[in-house]
Amino acid sequence: MKRILILTAILVVQYSFAGTVSYLRFEENGGATAYDETGLLDGEFNSFMPTEPGGGDTGFRGWSTDVPGASIPQTGVDNNGSIRFAGGSEYIDLSNYNDLLLGYSFTIEMFIKPDDPNISVLFGLSPGAGLSVTISESLGEDYFNLNFMGQMPYALATGLQIDEWQHFALVKEPGLYRIYLDGVLAAQDSLPASSDGPYDFPGTGIIGDRTLGGPSGTWSGYIDEFRISDEALTPDQFLNASIPEPGTSLLIGMGLLCLIRKRSKPHS
Repeated sequence: MKRILILTAILVVQYSFAGTVSYLRFEENGGATAYDETGLLDGEFNSFMPTEPGGGDTGFRGWSTDVPGASIPQTGVDNNGSIRFAGGSEYIDLSNYNDLLLGYSFTIEMFIKPDDPNISVLFGLSPGAGLSVTISESLGEDYFNLNFMGQMPYALATGLQIDEWQHFALVKEPGLYRIYLDGVLAAQDSLPASSDGPYDFPGTGIIGDRTLGGPSGTWSGYIDEFRISDEALTPDQFLNASIPEPGTSLLIGMGLLCLIRKRSKPHS
């Protein structure tokens, strides 16, 4: 019974929290490095100005205390810092000699607060399998412009808000991609075999191979809680999704326990 309860607890945790390969929280509120909690993609500031508007509100570079919430719904941890991009040439460089291996399924998510969506690069990953997301404006409409290994689909950025915090998620599965805003599906499309993967990015020392917020047509606004997962998450696993209440977790565990006991019951 003890082993069953331990297994149940493990399964509940796995239900609530998916594997993470990179997670920049921007909680440092100072310094020249934005640290990745996994140690894979520590970010270095490039071209940030020491004063406003590129310097954020806590001093040198883009550190800011403007955040989407006092805590992260999925984990419950405190949230005190973000990064302010002024729309110039600044970006956070994530390039190093560590390999980033995402395969055919992954999720890239973050909280965003855009000032101006006109040619604003959220992130770009290279070399090898090119992957990027840009938000642009044309004739009064906002668009997601994407790059999947040279395949460049675009879609209306339905639901995008200016000067408001929102959660953005790009989910890639075999043969298709989906974009979510605040957990609501905003765009989706199929991908041909030529751009389906694997999305593996070998480590290099070249500045600008992996970037957040630029570098060309850089992001204008705020970014917080940048997380890359090595699987296609569902909206209930995104950072903006609240963790199950204790009662909900207990019900999940009880259901799993009953299932285990039912399967282990000898037949008469």
